[in-house]
Amino acid sequence: MRVFRSPAFWVILAFLFTAVFSNLGGDSRMSSSAIMAGERPSLSSMAKKESSMREGALLSEVKGRFRKQGERLLFIEDGTNKSFKCLENLSLQRMEASQQDDDRKVAWIVSSKVTEFKGENFLLVEKAIRSR
Repeated sequence: MRVFRSPAFWVILAFLFTAVFSNLGGDSRMSSSAIMAGERPSLSSMAKKESSMREGALLSEVKGRFRKQGERLLFIEDGTNKSFKCLENLSLQRMEASQQDDDRKVAWIVSSKVTEFKGENFLLVEKAIRSR
């Protein structure tokens, strides 16, 4: 078969393999090493890249507001309409206790860990400070 002896065939084949494998290996999600290196992704930038964020992603100093929805609190990042349910813990309890019913306009600076359950992301609030 003369086709297999042609240099053009091998160049095209190598190009196709490179294109296919670079798309398979390329992941638009933030790697844990990038997060550990001090890059601070915002909720909106990560939400634009993908519908769900990776388990264990760390979010640092994200500004937003809390809103009650049923028994749960939602965190809504400022400048977006993206909301995330918050998991109950002591940090969230203290934040909720300090917030009055009419304090919906109060902004918070939140550091949290992202968890995932059945394709939905939740925030485990580690620190919440009222924004000035």
